[in-house]
Amino acid sequence: MCTAISFTTRQQHRFLGRTMDFPLRSTPWQQGYLPIDYHWQSLPKFNSFTNDYAILGGMREINGHYLIGDGLNSAGLWVAELYFPGPQLYYDHPQAHCLNLSPQDMIGWLLGMHASVAEIAAELDSVALNGVIWHDHDIVHPFHWLLNDDTGTYLIEPTQYHLTLQALPLGVLTNSPRYAKQRQKLTSYLGIDPKASDAEVMMAIRSSKTPLPSQRTPTSRFINAAVSLWQSSPFDDSDQEAFRLSSKILKQVEMNQLPGHDVYTHYREIVDAHAQTSYFYDLTTRQKLVHRLPDLMARFDQPSLFKS
Repeated sequence: MCTAISFTTRQQHRFLGRTMDFPLRSTPWQQGYLPIDYHWQSLPKFNSFTNDYAILGGMREINGHYLIGDGLNSAGLWVAELYFPGPQLYYDHPQAHCLNLSPQDMIGWLLGMHASVAEIAAELDSVALNGVIWHDHDIVHPFHWLLNDDTGTYLIEPTQYHLTLQALPLGVLTNSPRYAKQRQKLTSYLGIDPKASDAEVMMAIRSSKTPLPSQRTPTSRFINAAVSLWQSSPFDDSDQEAFRLSSKILKQVEMNQLPGHDVYTHYREIVDAHAQTSYFYDLTTRQKLVHRLPDLMARFDQPSLFKS
């Protein structure tokens, strides 16, 4: 369970953010860095990669392998993976003449090998997602992915074997059900036609007086984040104000660690893509980490995890 948002200010500065909602695991989520030329092998073990771009974001290290929850790469591409149980469709064995990847490796391939969404679109036909257990020996993780570059925000949702990109003008993503169903529930909340255009949805949001939902469900968080975001549009030129807005929205959808609930928010992250800066809030330790990707590229030539 997670929530991700993206928007661009009038000055064309991109801001991205997400909560990482996940059950407790033995290896913690940390702010991490992977350098250019970082070498890794995918599962199934047919392909190895050497990254063309450095990556800064939320990560877990499992036996020398890095599970990336989200990241900004040195070309300015940002990707976040979010839990997507139920609708996902994976191959049960490797496909000939395809790039076979596990769901966990998908985000590493997206960020490590691509400078833009256009580059990804040109190669996405070759990818076959395989339902294999990754290095954490846990489960086959169901994911979908939010992508953002200076052309906008997009979604890869594996509800069919053939992967496609779709534009995501609302800039909000949570978990299952699929995005189209979440959007339909948003239009129901707003009392408008489910076939309304994105511009009409945004207009209805700005005039809505309906109280925000506050449940922990993905649909409640989707509606909460979308309404909070677009009632603030057009977005102020001030980066400080954009940062404040991102913090406010993400705090509203955080999931506290409650008795009887396995899933809770481990971290909240805000990324200023223009400044190539990640603001990482570890909600377990209540500490904040701030790093600029160019600074890390000048200092580190090996993967690094930063402790709060």
